[in-house]
Amino acid sequence: MYPLNILILGNIIRERIGDEMVCIPMYYAIKSLYPYAKISLLIKSQIFLELLKDEKQRKLYVDEVLLLQEKQKWQNLCFDFLLIVEHNDFEVLKIAQVIQAKSKIVTLSQSLLFSRQVFLYFTRYLRGIKTFINPYWLQGHSEIERNLNLVRQINREVFDKRYSTLDFSLAKLPVLEATFEKNRSLLASLNEKGRYSLVVGIFPFAKNVTTKVNFTINEWKFLVQSLSQEFSEVLFVFVNYPSTQYDFAPFIEKNIQVFYNQQGLEGLAAFIHSLDGVLGVDSGHIHIADNACISTLEVIAKKVSKQWGGGFYGGYFQQYIMPSNWHEEKSKHLESFLQKARAFIAYIQDNKKYKGQNGALKSFKDWL
Repeated sequence: MYPLNILILGNIIRERIGDEMVCIPMYYAIKSLYPYAKISLLIKSQIFLELLKDEKQRKLYVDEVLLLQEKQKWQNLCFDFLLIVEHNDFEVLKIAQVIQAKSKIVTLSQSLLFSRQVFLYFTRYLRGIKTFINPYWLQGHSEIERNLNLVRQINREVFDKRYSTLDFSLAKLPVLEATFEKNRSLLASLNEKGRYSLVVGIFPFAKNVTTKVNFTINEWKFLVQSLSQEFSEVLFVFVNYPSTQYDFAPFIEKNIQVFYNQQGLEGLAAFIHSLDGVLGVDSGHIHIADNACISTLEVIAKKVSKQWGGGFYGGYFQQYIMPSNWHEEKSKHLESFLQKARAFIAYIQDNKKYKGQNGALKSFKDWL
């Protein structure tokens, strides 16, 4: 008999890699603070199961995974606490209403706080659910910290007393050793005879790229070709997928290669773990790299830079923040990003040499 049964109503509407990745610190915190509780996760998407294929890996974070579509497995269960991750969708709150739990907890959506009409309509779906305002304006990683704030509502005294003891560098996405070695071998074949000192992954694609701030694929190619000429000892690898329906023509530059990922999410995670650095647009790939503390530079829109930005796990993370009117001065932003990418590569290059000599990384402050 478990002293506590905790259900997390996870991503039902949002079905992307990044949405799952930002939940990992929350799972880690619950497991650490309540080691004898039973932690269940109710989801619709298979992404979490793909990221954590091995059951032993999964048990590091949750004790069981329930699928929304298999209603017979969860509709008659009763829980002590229900934590609702997606806080701004009526359909999710409808599901929460039919779940049996002694205490149901959700954060108030930011948009509700500024719209009286929407808030009044929203309250009908909040009956019996404990709500609280998340201080997103004080948070540097608001999507991760909002989820952690959900955990705090289970027992604020326990959370506040023990939060400082949690080591989030341990909240990692595990990668199966066999898959990791397979991808290391793949990178070794791209890095012929070990001639390149660094391997930097380029991630220009994102699922919702049409609504994101991003350079075009030709602009990314221009950026990488410019960098490849300046850093001839660095191997740049574009990451592509069948779903993009884009074919790269062979590059003249020998230190630019293309990796077509056809191994699924586990293979993608293992590939990212094998890199020295990552350049890309805000996407799930960035969250995987950040979680693995792979040095990262991302392009991101200003309005979501604090919500989805990385650096939470202690790795070296840099953003190139695009303003809403960035299209008006695109050439300026291309050049500015290129300058920042030069400094980024020089930094990880210098740190790899330093680590090889001294066994530890220099801080960015020390490097400056």
